[in-house]
Amino acid sequence: MSLTLERGALPGTAEARRTTAPHGTEAPHGTAEARRPEAPHGTVDELRELRRFAFEQGAGKAFVAPGPQIDPSIGTTSGQLPAAVRPDAGRPLALGTSRLLRRTPFPTGLGPADGPAAGAQTLDHLLVTAFGLQRREPSNSFNDHRVVPSVRSKFPVRPYLLQDGATRYLDVQRHALLDVEGAPAADGEHGTTVVLAGRHTDLPPQYALLRGPLVDLEIGHNLRSLYLAAQLFGVRAELELPTPEPEGLAERIGIRPAEGWAYPVAVRLDGATPRWRPGTDRPAPTGDPALDRVLRIDRMTRPSGAPAPAAEATGTGPYPVEGNGLSWAEVLWNRTAGRTPEGIGGFSGVRAPQPYAAVADSLALACAPPPSPLLAAVAGHVRLTLCAQDVEGLPDGIHRVEDNRLTGHLARPGVHTALDSQFGYPLSGGNDCSVRHATFVWTFTADLRALFAELGPSAWKLLQYVCGWSAQGLVLGAAAYGMYARPARAFDEVRIARTLELDRDQTAVFQVVCGTGRFREPMLDLRS
Repeated sequence: MSLTLERGALPGTAEARRTTAPHGTEAPHGTAEARRPEAPHGTVDELRELRRFAFEQGAGKAFVAPGPQIDPSIGTTSGQLPAAVRPDAGRPLALGTSRLLRRTPFPTGLGPADGPAAGAQTLDHLLVTAFGLQRREPSNSFNDHRVVPSVRSKFPVRPYLLQDGATRYLDVQRHALLDVEGAPAADGEHGTTVVLAGRHTDLPPQYALLRGPLVDLEIGHNLRSLYLAAQLFGVRAELELPTPEPEGLAERIGIRPAEGWAYPVAVRLDGATPRWRPGTDRPAPTGDPALDRVLRIDRMTRPSGAPAPAAEATGTGPYPVEGNGLSWAEVLWNRTAGRTPEGIGGFSGVRAPQPYAAVADSLALACAPPPSPLLAAVAGHVRLTLCAQDVEGLPDGIHRVEDNRLTGHLARPGVHTALDSQFGYPLSGGNDCSVRHATFVWTFTADLRALFAELGPSAWKLLQYVCGWSAQGLVLGAAAYGMYARPARAFDEVRIARTLELDRDQTAVFQVVCGTGRFREPMLDLRS
């Protein structure tokens, strides 16, 4: 992934609102020209709707949509097993994963998969490493921090397995594989495929339109965790993107996108050949207008067309990571989005010095290439800004990232304090916010107009996948040096663009805040 910083574009300006037709001309809404496909990238009307959707969650949210107000009393599907899953039928995953990972020093093991085909126990260890619950935090008032600390209070991505014709659900709470009732079997299927299915209704209704990109960001985080686990255990993984017959894949695992599920993605392990029939799912009103719109956008932005041509293995290393003397078991355990005392939201932190290796390792892990040519094309549009302080050998201020290295330092005293005031959940009587004390604030930006023009509507979903993938690399880098990593969509895009001196064509789309935690307490270890 080649990440560069340029000064960014603001949606909401006349420039950002302009609709680009195939040759840079505006097509009147509703005309034949507007309805004509921009082959193969969707119609002008679809791109207009998608740009407005992105605007309403970003710079436009203060004008056209209320911010999310989280009310824990409102029910969601989070923590509930899908209807077709049988909690009384299945098997536990093998024990001993943590012991194996303690024997592997970080970052050893991040290399091309060249081991034998995964046996049953190897597969179990891979699944626990990628998705298993790590610990329970007694004073965490929302939900326990798992291996993917992005949408912290809910974990809306559900892993499934297609294995030799059968369908199983991975219960991350119990470290068990459960049978799926009524899922159609597939004759002639070979090997194991992991399916990642995001569920918008796992997130509170108050998140409204934001449920769409949050689920997609989580898919990206989970993809990185899955590929990491596959690398550690020498198992070849291949992402199917675009997914052929996504409705059929959804039916194969017993879900219906029209009921609040995102279209699933599939990762084949060790050359698996999964099979499923064309699906018949059709959208229907859910009674929640915001959810209906999220589902429409999900359908519009799903990658489609012919699969990308085969390429060299991506998402592999080795990476130029120095490490900090920890094992993989310790690094995975350390991953967290930050903690606070009981009754306080947000995350607590203190300023603390870090070696230059902390930023170098984080950057190397963040820039690992994503696992498909299509995602790599999107990654080429993503730019990264680093605001750093208290790093040995690195001047405080704003840094560009270009060709996977830091360039172009801008000395901006107080930039972390400015970003703190622009965070979506500021310091208050019931919430802690430690952006001002953070060591790193990484901000992902992209030129959405150029991205949509080149890759069409699916670029929006793919952008979230790429940001989640790269952000999980930053999470690993922070964990190796004892820091939390707080992935966030909660920031003021307009003010951030000014603070970071972004070019007008760049829009801030994601952020990861990394620093040293202040609050500590004993935790219940759930590793197996």
